Amino acid sequence: MDRDALQAFLAQPHDAIISTNRVGKGSQLNPVWFVWDGESFLFSTQKASVKYANIVRGPNISVIVNDPVTYTYVVAYGRAEIVGLERYPELWNAIMEKYIPADQRQQFSAASWTQATQRASRVVIVLKPEKVVGRVWTAL
Repeated sequence: MDRDALQAFLAQPHDAIISTNRVGKGSQLNPVWFVWDGESFLFSTQKASVKYANIVRGPNISVIVNDPVTYTYVVAYGRAEIVGLERYPELWNAIMEKYIPADQRQQFSAASWTQATQRASRVVIVLKPEKVVGRVWTAL
């Protein structure tokens, strides 16, 4: 998959599945909505989540974005960085524009994300991949 195809694919509203490492066990998998900024995957999580605790303890994570209709996928590996929401103040708006139809955004904009108490408990996870593997299936 070339760079332009990668950018176009990751701009589509596919879910990403994040893999973190559980203590003494296998991987924990979580679906997330994400934004690809051209260099990094950006997604948000709550500090109280197991996903957050796993990343704090072991920041090496994997991400797969899959389109089951076209059988296209991107897998990325790397070290996650945890940052405050203030570093990406427009992340929620970008996620809403990507995943939520315009006529339904109003109800989501009033959701708990915008409430100060909820925002204080959230962080942004940034994965700038060390390795990316992608596959576009074509007819033989």
